[in-house]
Amino acid sequence: MVARSSVSVPGPRWQRRPEARPDEILDAAQRVFGESGFAGTRLDVVAREAGVSKGTLYLYFDSKEALFREMIRARVVSGLADGEEVAARHQGTSSDLLIQLVTCMYGTMRQPSMVKISRLVHAELRNFPELAQFYYDEVILRSRRLLQEVLDSGVASGEFRRSAPAFAARGIPAMLVNTAQHQCLFGGLDPEALTDEQALAGVLDLCLNGVLDRPAAPR
Repeated sequence: MVARSSVSVPGPRWQRRPEARPDEILDAAQRVFGESGFAGTRLDVVAREAGVSKGTLYLYFDSKEALFREMIRARVVSGLADGEEVAARHQGTSSDLLIQLVTCMYGTMRQPSMVKISRLVHAELRNFPELAQFYYDEVILRSRRLLQEVLDSGVASGEFRRSAPAFAARGIPAMLVNTAQHQCLFGGLDPEALTDEQALAGVLDLCLNGVLDRPAAPR
């Protein structure tokens, strides 16, 4: 008779934590998409990175496109939804709300994993028109509308210049993306590198000084 070992052998991760499968797959997808790009990503690699079988991955996401969409919704769009809730509850000035939203947006965009996804979006999605349209509708337009509402509210209250919102709602996200990428990719090469706090302070200063309503300077 063979004695049974008292040491329990852990099963695969997808057996131990079935409730965590989708999040683990999305985490793995973010890493693999970020490293390999969209075209270069294979679902078997994502499954291996997540510690699940390829068949298990297909139970939740039936294609690479579907996986990419859900990863963007979980990691980017959810943050915009949080921002919309913050804006809906806000009781203070439009300037304070703009600072709060821009700070949160920068915090998300500055994460190295999100910098890689941002590079993927700009480099590859033009080759995948349906995904480009998805990203434009759910991320770019949604963030623009959120900022536009704050800027319009500031114009109505007299805080912001009437001419500012049309471009500012487009320019602020672009400035955030560019600053986050520079900090992540080139900050270590810059002999006069800024800290993230300094970079964010500079972005906020440009944002506010670009939209605040002030008397025209005498000529």
